[in-house]
Amino acid sequence: MKWTATAFAAALLVAGAQPGQAQMSPPVVDGAIVPVMPDPAAREGLSGCCRTQFKVGRSGKIRDISAECTSPIFRDAAIAAIREAGYKPAKILGIAVTSSQQSQIVAFEQPGEAGICRSGDEAWEEVTYQGEEAFPFLTVNTVTLKPYVDEADKRVGIARGWADYYTTLDFATPCGPAPAYQPPMSQSKTIDTMGWDALRRTGAAFEKVFAWMNCRDDMLAGYGAQAAEWHAAYDSATPDEMEHWVGGAMDRRIRAERGRYDLDRQLMIAYGSQILRREQALRARDAAEQAASAADATADASALPSPREVVPTYRAPNTLRREWSAADQFFYERGPGHYQACLDRAATYGAQQDCLGALHGSD
Repeated sequence: MKWTATAFAAALLVAGAQPGQAQMSPPVVDGAIVPVMPDPAAREGLSGCCRTQFKVGRSGKIRDISAECTSPIFRDAAIAAIREAGYKPAKILGIAVTSSQQSQIVAFEQPGEAGICRSGDEAWEEVTYQGEEAFPFLTVNTVTLKPYVDEADKRVGIARGWADYYTTLDFATPCGPAPAYQPPMSQSKTIDTMGWDALRRTGAAFEKVFAWMNCRDDMLAGYGAQAAEWHAAYDSATPDEMEHWVGGAMDRRIRAERGRYDLDRQLMIAYGSQILRREQALRARDAAEQAASAADATADASALPSPREVVPTYRAPNTLRREWSAADQFFYERGPGHYQACLDRAATYGAQQDCLGALHGSD
């Protein structure tokens, strides 16, 4: 009978050799176990720990691997780390054999938390709690706030959770930071005592706020169009696919930002109304002074204040960019002086528009 080395080693065991006498050398990791931190965990600054169990085959291939982790988010990365480390197989009398069950802790530790996965059960419980808090949808149906009913329910809940997690809309960058009211909203009552110079400065600052609000309105309309396109493309996807839920997540974020915009818009309208009322009061004052000095034949009419010194609300505060014209753009770029000159000197609306268009196209 011809014996192979593997059959011979197996025969020794069957013949009654004790496990400790079989001289089985355990599998040895060929490289280093280098786990890759999952992106969501890195974003959240979340550490994680996994206990892996596996066997190493005669060729060094990992078999029957499983992982118990403080958060499910680390499971795939832990298994990948074990598989990619590379193992030399267990041996009996120099012959490669499939190993017994092996255990290995795989640690995903944030800076400053080195060794946390080997600090005992209390540390594991704390890390587990942090994982559940960061990604509750991995273990609980966040709609019913109860454990998942079955695997199908879990797949749907996790898809919905990841859609909500990854769907981000940038409401800050497109229009930049909010311009400041001058004076601040909390001191708006001081507008009622302003003279022309101060009111001009307040009006100029208000126009910047008004333009910023128009930009936000356009931005929200653009995101709304993107959400509609997403719904059209992916609402037909199955509920256990993340794409199915992204359109709804976009809608929720847009509604929330629209609510903030509407509140800011109401405050802006109230502030602009104060400017307009003060402008009207100053005009009435100037008209009274002009009437009182009309008897003085030598008065230089050209030295009197312009009938309209400030035009902070040349558009009604509740209008939107839909009515924006070349003249409006000129006003923003060049200020109110030339704009008002066209309004004062032109006899008809058409003449005003011609004047403004000419100014807008000039240097």
